[in-house]
Amino acid sequence: MLKTLRVNNFAIIDQLEIDFHKGMTTLTGETGAGKSIILGALKLVLGERADLKSLKNTEEKCIIEAIFNIKDLELKDFFEEYDLDYEDESILRRELLPSGKSRAFVNDTPVKVSILQEFSELLIDIHSQFNTPKIFEADFQLSMLDIYGENKDLLKHYKSDFNHYISIKKKIKDAQNSLENQSQDLEYKLHLWEELNNASLKNTELEELDAEIKSLSNVEEIISTLNETYQFLEHSEMGIISQLNEASNKLNKISDFNSQYSSIYERLISSKIELQDISNEMTHLIESTEINPERLQEVTDRYNLIHTLLRKHNLNTIDELIERLNELESQTSGFDNLSDLIIHLNKELTIIVEKLEKQATKIRKNRIASIDTIRKNILETLSQLGMENSQLVIQLNEVSDFTPTGKDEVVFLFSANKGMEPRVFEKSVSGGERSRLMLAIKKLLATHQHLPTLILDEIDTGISGKVANETGKVMQTMADNMQLLVITHLPQVASKGNHQLKVYKEVIGDTTQTNVIELSTEERLTEIAQMISGSEVTHAALNQAKELMNIQ
Repeated sequence: MLKTLRVNNFAIIDQLEIDFHKGMTTLTGETGAGKSIILGALKLVLGERADLKSLKNTEEKCIIEAIFNIKDLELKDFFEEYDLDYEDESILRRELLPSGKSRAFVNDTPVKVSILQEFSELLIDIHSQFNTPKIFEADFQLSMLDIYGENKDLLKHYKSDFNHYISIKKKIKDAQNSLENQSQDLEYKLHLWEELNNASLKNTELEELDAEIKSLSNVEEIISTLNETYQFLEHSEMGIISQLNEASNKLNKISDFNSQYSSIYERLISSKIELQDISNEMTHLIESTEINPERLQEVTDRYNLIHTLLRKHNLNTIDELIERLNELESQTSGFDNLSDLIIHLNKELTIIVEKLEKQATKIRKNRIASIDTIRKNILETLSQLGMENSQLVIQLNEVSDFTPTGKDEVVFLFSANKGMEPRVFEKSVSGGERSRLMLAIKKLLATHQHLPTLILDEIDTGISGKVANETGKVMQTMADNMQLLVITHLPQVASKGNHQLKVYKEVIGDTTQTNVIELSTEERLTEIAQMISGSEVTHAALNQAKELMNIQ
């Protein structure tokens, strides 16, 4: 419920504060008094686009605040979603700066204008004669059937399962796309894997091959060098080992004379032993080293194969090739994994489809059951509003696939005049008929749904007499279940309000500004009489006003 509206520095409003009440409040005043300005200020704080021209004083900022009592609206989830401080009495504020920038706040927390708009849609509903598009929307029409069919809990479970259904379908599609992409290059990847796998790669193999190729390629030089070196060591007369034997024999004769000679002798013996080991190893090398062109070719082929694989995969080491082998193994085995996943997801999809079918059937059954009641109620209200020849047909058609609201689409067909075939809403009603049709629908919903505050902006334009009085009665009935703010020029409607606010302009100094006052019963009587007779309040007008207000 809207409790208070505060406006500062907006249009021709210097400073204004309006308190609102439960039930039906009418706003009256002469044309141009500022009723539309007050509504414009309210729309601004609800998130409508800001305009620098709205500033009364262009050197100061405009501030508009709307205080709402939201205790019974169950909106805590909204506050949690956007990390806002919840208050039973929440304040929406909009500031328009002289620079042209605007700021929005909810309970003093800065928010994006889009969040302010989303929040305000949960609080207040504004309609004018030419602003009734919602009743033409299929989603809104379907929601009427759900409200009367008491589908709230069913739809809650259905929507949860529907989201799961959409998620599974997406997973299946993604898996199928991946499978298709994989199948296109699977054969090539398998070829690469087999090629690497058959190569039986070893981490240090390349270095070993390189060393063996060098040995095999230079085997003749190696054998010659080994033989020559062996001769240096083992030649019977000039060999190093022979000469060391002779030198050690000579030193041995004097080793007992002094420890220094003994030490040199021992070192010479050690050198001779080491050289003898080298000679023995060289003998083994000479015997084992042979010219082997077949082995050289084999090793060279192996070496070339590995380098070919490195170039093919644009890699540098055998370790990287082995890693690539593992990747290919994982990718090729993933093909089977995807096939298994698709099978599993399709089984899961079958289960959720069966569940959704059952839920959609129940939802549809409740919708069908509500159609006759909705149609009769709307037509009864329209008859009360002077449209007794109206015809309304509500068609509920089943669609082929699931939607977020079931498997139904609804079409409202309407005719305001006898003898005319009912057609879709937007093609079958004039401006005044739209307003009364909207009023009939809102009245219907008010008895079954906790609607937010509803503002009706001169939707009674174009009606008079008995119809105007009946329109007021309909609004009066609606106000039993909601807060209703009605901007009107009709005394019949104004008289039905629980409260009445008068909007007027006054000149203060050199400026004109809009003000609002709440009228007492006597002031209301005079105001309504003036609406009936014009500027001069006649005795007859007063009596008629008393009759309208049911004052004895």
